[in-house]
Amino acid sequence: MSVTHMFAHVYDRIFPTLIPVFRDEFGLSLTELGVIASIPFFFQAILSIPSGYLTDKMGARRAIALSFLISISSAIAVTVSRGPIMLAISIAVLGLVTTFYHPASYTYTTKITSERNRSKALGLQSAGGPLGLALGPLSLTIIVGYLGWDWRTVYLFWIAPLVLILVAVLRMRTQREDTEKPKNEPVIEKPLTKSNGVRSLLTVGFVMFLVYSAVSSVGGQMISVFLPTYLRDVRMLSVSEASLVYGFISMVGVFAAPIGGYFADRVGTKRWLLYTLAGAILCLFLAYVSPSTILFVVFYFMDSFLTHSGMAAGSAIIARLTPSAQRGMGYALSFLPGSIIGSVAPALAGILGERLGLSILFPIGIAAYLAALLVLKFGVKA
Repeated sequence: MSVTHMFAHVYDRIFPTLIPVFRDEFGLSLTELGVIASIPFFFQAILSIPSGYLTDKMGARRAIALSFLISISSAIAVTVSRGPIMLAISIAVLGLVTTFYHPASYTYTTKITSERNRSKALGLQSAGGPLGLALGPLSLTIIVGYLGWDWRTVYLFWIAPLVLILVAVLRMRTQREDTEKPKNEPVIEKPLTKSNGVRSLLTVGFVMFLVYSAVSSVGGQMISVFLPTYLRDVRMLSVSEASLVYGFISMVGVFAAPIGGYFADRVGTKRWLLYTLAGAILCLFLAYVSPSTILFVVFYFMDSFLTHSGMAAGSAIIARLTPSAQRGMGYALSFLPGSIIGSVAPALAGILGERLGLSILFPIGIAAYLAALLVLKFGVKA
């Protein structure tokens, strides 16, 4: 699951890294590029609930395989794009990979692990995601920055490994429920409605966690999409240098996610998530006010480390708040707020960045994270 998680995210941060290139090649403004970055989240929002339904009905393994079929086909479409419309459509379809992957993969992991080890297992799985997020920009640095090849080659480069991982997924053993009875099995709250399906998952705790996810997504997505452009325009790095920093910032999650999973099991999932979020907010503020690029990168690295340290805790909280038979739908719903916010936030960030400067995105992001911290502290009961 950790390896598949890596390949599911390998394309995610190539587009943001290439925004300065697209701006020059296609003659697009930051606002237009922000709209293109928002389109994948719009489709993710529409298909989040169907992806959870498919996971629960067709099985996690088949749903994971479907996500990699989408990845391969849409990456090929990106490489043949010669105009902004085709590029936008291809990027939008490519964004659906994680929509189908995440509910299936987290469901697979939680069903073969016990309650007391769940955060550690999810932490190990989560480690693959940051590695994939890092490898995309790093491969771009090598292929475009050092070899001097066209940016389309980066998308072509990963297709062969994706085909191999698809074959591996199809040969993966069928998931099974853990036969060990977990200690301290949580009591699932009564839903706000007695209906079956999606509405049967909507307990007070789960709904408040969705609110927390939505608010925190505002901060994360407004900053991350334009971070490479910020590094180039404000911190005066080259495209290759910005992509290198962008890649290594994601790389810290490879170590942070398993460490965070270990401490979440020891400290408690909600408490650990509160600690990491509070620390990440402080580091983001220090990065924003840093006078030098080196200090900015150091503090942003620390922010990334703490953010990734809380990933397993968040995934474990969702598992505690959803019944096993509907866990695929539960995870799909947990990603829905981020998709909804993502369909608006990058476009809004592009407008603000063009009119007020990209630096304005940091105070907005910090304010959103502070609001999310309050919702998690006082609203989420887990």
